[in-house]
Amino acid sequence: MKNIISKSGLAALALAATITSCSKKAESYTIKGKIDGLKDGLVYLETFGDSIKVVDSVKIVDGKFTFTGTVTEPLLHTIKLKGVEYGRSFVLDNETIAFTALKDSIFKGKIEGAKQDSIYQSYYNNEFKKIQKIAFPLYQLSDSLYKIDAADKTIPKGKLSEEHRVFMDKKWADLQEIADKETAGYIEKNKSNIGAALVLDDRLIKYPNPKLAKKMYDALAPEVQQSFYGKKVKASVDLFEKTAVGAVAPEFSQTDVNGKVVKLSDYKGKYVLIDFWASWCGPCRKENPNVVAAYKAYHEKGFEVLGISLDDKKEPWLKAIEKDGLTWTHVSDLKGWKNEAAKIYGVSVVPTNYLIGPDGKIAASNLREEALQTKLKEIFSKS
Repeated sequence: MKNIISKSGLAALALAATITSCSKKAESYTIKGKIDGLKDGLVYLETFGDSIKVVDSVKIVDGKFTFTGTVTEPLLHTIKLKGVEYGRSFVLDNETIAFTALKDSIFKGKIEGAKQDSIYQSYYNNEFKKIQKIAFPLYQLSDSLYKIDAADKTIPKGKLSEEHRVFMDKKWADLQEIADKETAGYIEKNKSNIGAALVLDDRLIKYPNPKLAKKMYDALAPEVQQSFYGKKVKASVDLFEKTAVGAVAPEFSQTDVNGKVVKLSDYKGKYVLIDFWASWCGPCRKENPNVVAAYKAYHEKGFEVLGISLDDKKEPWLKAIEKDGLTWTHVSDLKGWKNEAAKIYGVSVVPTNYLIGPDGKIAASNLREEALQTKLKEIFSKS
């Protein structure tokens, strides 16, 4: 549930009514920008779909600039200054937009006139804020319980007592239910707008919720399903089905720390946990002791672990393996988020794991903390 945290009702409905009115739709866009504190320079307009691409660049004159052009459909774009890492992202459609910002905080710039962007942002200004309002006190409560249990020498380091764990699991599950309801409500209300597909991707694809993602994709209007973002969501939903419990685990091969090629099929006949992680991932490193404990308890009974790192440099990867005492086989193509195995499995967050059965089919996924131990106990108590 901790992935909940990482944009007004009537206003959104009014914007939707404006968009669906019978007035003639503009055939091009104009972005009129003003940056206080910056007299001249160069400003870029980027789009990011499958990759980041510079669409246009213009000179800033007396703090002002103008972009003009055409988009075939509403798409996410970013206004950026030359040499500045972060810019202001928004949904661009063929319309007249005003952009104002301060020189040192372009990413906080104000966008006016971008109707589809306003509908998209309304989720984060309304539904998501409701979720945050409930979630933040839960994080504080969780932190306080961890501190209390840290003083108890009978409780393993970094763990909650059984009583506190059950209590927090219920709290997180209740929060997840609320978050799902709010997100689904927004998507249903805005199913004819691009914002619905974007929120679906933000909240149900990047933080995987396969069942609800499929239901919400099916609820989208046909024109949104056929949009760039609708097709992107559909590809992810299809991938979820390929990696669902009961499906045959997709094959892959990568090299281990010594350069030897390792294939998933090498583990056929055994239970193997394919564990997507990275040395730079705090939650992964926090989960590693739990995987170590599971490996020690069940390895002799036939349980294996195959670590797949989303690192892009070998040295920190090897250091993390050694420091965390990860004694199983590790592979990586050192391509970071572009790791080929991660792409095959649609991995968008780490840690992510899949438990593959002796028959090569997916037996479970995202088994963390107590859930991993419970599942393995269930499996190996029968053997």
